Amino acid sequence: MRHGAGCVRRGGAVQDRITVLIVDDSVNLCESLKLNLAHKHGFAVHTAQDGKTGLHLARTLRPDIIILDVMMPDMSGGQVAELLHELPATARIPIIFLTGILSQDEVEERGGEIGGEKFMAKPVSHQELAAAIHTQLGR
Repeated sequence: MRHGAGCVRRGGAVQDRITVLIVDDSVNLCESLKLNLAHKHGFAVHTAQDGKTGLHLARTLRPDIIILDVMMPDMSGGQVAELLHELPATARIPIIFLTGILSQDEVEERGGEIGGEKFMAKPVSHQELAAAIHTQLGR
């Protein structure tokens, strides 16, 4: 439940920062996004390089939003999203998919959504990703 501007209420405690979980098999991309989103935009950012770890972190951290790579070696982003949607604790967490399969133009042609989910093409602009996070969270 949201509480005031810039605060998130969880179990009686109020957190000032948006918690973001990035699940992508690229260590470099995870670190780049983490540094930028944390330092320039003030988000609390956690990362995972595979779907299994991402699922575990999503269940334990219950982030405000998940940034999820479409193509990963152990399980696809689609498979991770399906499992997240099946769990009551994570079913309502918004997801932004990152894809290297489609170009920015192709994503824009589809209105930035595929199958009702928000998609962004890699390489992703840090500023555009931060704006998309705020939009997805209604801020």
